Amino acid sequence: MKRSLALALAVFSLCACGKLKEGEPNDHFTSATLVKPGKTIHGAIASPRDVDVYKVDADREGVLSFRLGGIKDVDFVVSWQDKDRVELKRYDETGTGGDEEGLDLGVVPGFYYLAVSNKNPKANNPSQEYGLELKLDPGRDNESEPNDTALTASALTVGGVTRGHFFPARNLLSATTDQLEEDWFRITVDREGLFSLNMDVSEVPGVDGVLEVYDTANFYKVKEVDSAGPGEPEILRNFGLRGPVQYLMRLRSKSRAASAMAPYEILTELLPYGGTTEFEPNDQRLDATPFSGDSISGTVSPSGDADWYRIVIDAPERRILGLSLSPLKGMDLSLLVTDDLGNTLLTIDNSGKESPETMTGLGVSSGTYYAVVSEKSRRASDSRKTYSLAKTLTPFQPGLEFELNDSTPVAQPVKVGESLDGTMAPKGDVDWYEFNVYQSAQVSTEVTGVLNIKFMLTLFDQEYKELFASSSARAGEAASFQQQLEPGTYYLRLAASDPGQNNVRDKYTLRLKAQ
Repeated sequence: MKRSLALALAVFSLCACGKLKEGEPNDHFTSATLVKPGKTIHGAIASPRDVDVYKVDADREGVLSFRLGGIKDVDFVVSWQDKDRVELKRYDETGTGGDEEGLDLGVVPGFYYLAVSNKNPKANNPSQEYGLELKLDPGRDNESEPNDTALTASALTVGGVTRGHFFPARNLLSATTDQLEEDWFRITVDREGLFSLNMDVSEVPGVDGVLEVYDTANFYKVKEVDSAGPGEPEILRNFGLRGPVQYLMRLRSKSRAASAMAPYEILTELLPYGGTTEFEPNDQRLDATPFSGDSISGTVSPSGDADWYRIVIDAPERRILGLSLSPLKGMDLSLLVTDDLGNTLLTIDNSGKESPETMTGLGVSSGTYYAVVSEKSRRASDSRKTYSLAKTLTPFQPGLEFELNDSTPVAQPVKVGESLDGTMAPKGDVDWYEFNVYQSAQVSTEVTGVLNIKFMLTLFDQEYKELFASSSARAGEAASFQQQLEPGTYYLRLAASDPGQNNVRDKYTLRLKAQ
């Protein structure tokens, strides 16, 4: 009877005057004060070692938040624990006299424990009360703490918005207290097909966020997005998913900057892949995006990004492959073309910053080739800006240059009495031609002038011994010479006097005549 009366009095004290109070002693989970979300309970720190434990009754699934009002002299530490008293999260964001709060704590129906303690050994303010406010909100489209590891990743809303916080600043339960807070998310595509994922992480004032994508099968990082600075959004574009599949996303701050006031929002868009954009990750030859149409778009992000595109030529006839890369503001883009093993065939780096790049023509036949887009400095990036890579394939016709012809083993045959059109590009281009003289004759060689190029013409015999050299008087003018030649095989090397000279727009014409 006395015990029942004492319990009734304790309940009455909690409800008196509409103000809920802790029920001392409550310094252990066995004597924890029961509290429901939606209430504010008041307590005090009777001594520096005082601990107040609350048993939180969550009657539905959702995300719980709390706010603990500060007390002069007291430096609060708050521990959040599950029903088995396993610590899930610890908060110690402020100093003496400061408030503490927790956000986005995922709960299911059942009991949890919240322990309030003090770490200031000189605290002495037992008469001032704190207020502990608890709220429980629906958890849909929200991060669910703790999600500090891949194992505890929150589900990411596909085709919608997921909200969370860069908070607290540190993970106090990690092996080192210098470990910054991070939020892990799990994205799942449960249907077959190829999809393109776009993701926007909104800005949070003062926070410099980094978004990383991890493969779940091998658990290695396949993509990192870190283009923007503090207080700016991070954007992932054209990340390829081969469904059904699951990936992990890690969102973290680069510093101890945090924000409990301003949430971040992760907007995801999942689209069927249409073949007109890069299919990330495509940072290496084995992951190259198929390039079958006339044009394809992509982004340079993060810094050092290289986008590989696979071009398959399935016809046996010889063709001329042309490529055009649009410019990006603030970047110096370059274009690389390789064979099917990744060996470099051409490097196109004709223009400077914020200028287009053009590959005038590469002779190709049946096989696989790769085009690689990158930023020259390897430092600039911006996931908000999109480049376009255009492709042309035209049948090869006699009278046209057929690259690669930049060395004697691949010198292009030309007949005396014929002419041939070619291009002195990209920078450093050298064109070799091979011709035969069947009877002694005076052979004249002429190359027409091209803007920005001062031509150098050099004649070699079949042993590659230099016989004669001639050059244009100045850039833009023709170059020519005449030479008495005996029967045999000869080589002609055509180059710019300055390797930096090139012209992707205008063709030269090479003529060989016998007199």
